[in-house]
Amino acid sequence: MERYWNAIMRRLVPLVIMLCLVCAFLGCSDPMVKDMEAQRQEVGFMVEQELQRCRNACRVSTHAVSLPPAQAADMEAERRELDQMVQRGDWQNLSPMPSTSQAELFHPAP
Repeated sequence: MERYWNAIMRRLVPLVIMLCLVCAFLGCSDPMVKDMEAQRQEVGFMVEQELQRCRNACRVSTHAVSLPPAQAADMEAERRELDQMVQRGDWQNLSPMPSTSQAELFHPAP
């Protein structure tokens, strides 16, 4: 009788283990888990796009921005004129920048 029982157990135990494994693997196809994985991949893709955009923006911003020649010449002439006014002592005639308080600069959200 014991040999008969051992033979049954030798065949039954692997079958039970295989059934448990099948149930475990079939449980992994939960629709909620699939949705979460799809969202994770979508967010990862969006983050990768944003990082790529920031890398491209950083590469563009590291280059020196040069003004058009006419604008650069106008700014240089204005700077020389202001330097001459300061050397002559006419700097008091220059109009000061309008004062703005911190309260005027801060605009809270409505």
